[in-house]
Amino acid sequence: MDFTGDIGLWQRRVAEGLEGTARRLSVIDALSIKAGQALLDVGCGSGLLVRELALAVGEGGRAVGLDVSAEQLAVARTACADLPAAAFVEGDATGLDIGDATFDGIASIQTLEYIADVDAALGEMRRVLKPGARVALISILWDHFRYHGAEPALNERMLNAFRAHCPHQMLPLELPTKLEAHGFGGIRRESLAFFNGALHDNAYALWAAKMIVVFAIGQGIAEDDARRWFQQLEDADKEGRFGFVSVPILTSAIAI
Repeated sequence: MDFTGDIGLWQRRVAEGLEGTARRLSVIDALSIKAGQALLDVGCGSGLLVRELALAVGEGGRAVGLDVSAEQLAVARTACADLPAAAFVEGDATGLDIGDATFDGIASIQTLEYIADVDAALGEMRRVLKPGARVALISILWDHFRYHGAEPALNERMLNAFRAHCPHQMLPLELPTKLEAHGFGGIRRESLAFFNGALHDNAYALWAAKMIVVFAIGQGIAEDDARRWFQQLEDADKEGRFGFVSVPILTSAIAI
């Protein structure tokens, strides 16, 4: 999925919202951060998590954000310009230009499911981690990513079209086995499921729905149908029958 232009803006609104903030807090807690550590955020987007990590490790530490999007990295550098510990690198998670055993922790929020070769990315994460370092990875159970309120048949068409936006629909179910194979132990999973009952400007559901409309049109859904789906969600919201559910899973582990 191309996170540039409007898509990038809407993705940033998702990250800045209540649900995005809650995910960052869960990752920070899972990493057990100490001052002076070196941390890496794989798929850092607009740098919101990197900013929090840089504040946590302090001037004696380092918080590095990695992303493939130059546009997102430009936003991230501006957001973290006042933090000496923050740095950003444009690159691919499957081929990190980073030395072995460099980091004390790695975070990745909703990035791994977009990487075709997840095993290569996990192998690189383990390589650049020190023994005993932690990873905190959030991916979504996309089978349970659901909107309610639109015409059922149209709703299914839209959500099915959106499935093509990432290659791994249920990655949290596969991660424990993959992590073990790449030298991780102490693996834990935690549900971060949430519900939006309104389609307001600080709700994940609004900005995600806008992204779905654009993506579905690109997948061959007629523009009139895609716009009608969004209008039906807005109507359902006005009538008090809108709902949205998502089930992100936090998977944490320790490098052995």
